[in-house]
Amino acid sequence: MSPSIDDYCEIWKTWEASGHQLTHDESCAYWGFVVKNWSLRTEETLARRMLKLPVHSGSNAINLVNKQDVFIADDLQLKDLFEKSSFSSLFVWYPQPSMKSLPRTKLLEIYSKIGVRNISESVQHKLSAVDTVSLKQLNPREIFIGKELLRLILGFLADISPNMEAGIRHNVVRVLLQVVVLEAGDKITMCHTLSLSSGKILKVEARQMLRWERQISKLFVQKLAKNGGHKNFIEYASEFSEVVAGGLLWENEDHARQLADLVRLGFLVEFNEEAIMYLMKTKNLQTFLEDEEFLSSIFPDE
Repeated sequence: MSPSIDDYCEIWKTWEASGHQLTHDESCAYWGFVVKNWSLRTEETLARRMLKLPVHSGSNAINLVNKQDVFIADDLQLKDLFEKSSFSSLFVWYPQPSMKSLPRTKLLEIYSKIGVRNISESVQHKLSAVDTVSLKQLNPREIFIGKELLRLILGFLADISPNMEAGIRHNVVRVLLQVVVLEAGDKITMCHTLSLSSGKILKVEARQMLRWERQISKLFVQKLAKNGGHKNFIEYASEFSEVVAGGLLWENEDHARQLADLVRLGFLVEFNEEAIMYLMKTKNLQTFLEDEEFLSSIFPDE
């Protein structure tokens, strides 16, 4: 008789009670079975019976941590900040690189359905009082959120996911059109706090050139001084590209990094139309008729 999801839950409960550290192979085998046998009953069973979930650790071992204190890293900037602050064992485990039998996106979807929270929804953010006073609303095009940026992203999405429907591509980039851009005179100082079930509060503070709060559709930016020298412009381009790519493609860090590289190049040429078309050609990227119609509807005067 083949093992059931209940049998697998019994194994997991034993691991939880004993403090067992999973190996990579054990975790892949376990969650591979879950993915293969995923159903509404499986979801309800795991949500009810699993009290601890696997997290990345600094070693090859995979630790089991209380479900309330484990998070999905849907915000790569926050993930980086908390990891650099030595707050380890916060983020759910998944195989790296992603496996065909255990896709990262599917595993993250399962974690979410059995009760794991997104880090972006769990962290409290506070902008410094000084920055709040100096905020000024900008037209998004002043920091190059416009037609050519969207064209570049649409071409990239069509390349990495040829079967993605045009409407889905358009929805991915549409969130950029909905952001309110708020400019501060200096770097953005943001304090992030995360409360754990033990009552412990983790706190990190970061000074950044840009910070995208996707939950409230606001993009906080440092004033871009175009006469600030090449180093300053490259640094701004790098942060802009990482914020945009990480915000759009947080589910796949590899794709986010690839998109960030493209956006950085686009920013350095200020998203000049001819330069973007040439860049896309060299990278073998293209947009389709439905993408161009979408762009024309959003930017009718260009």
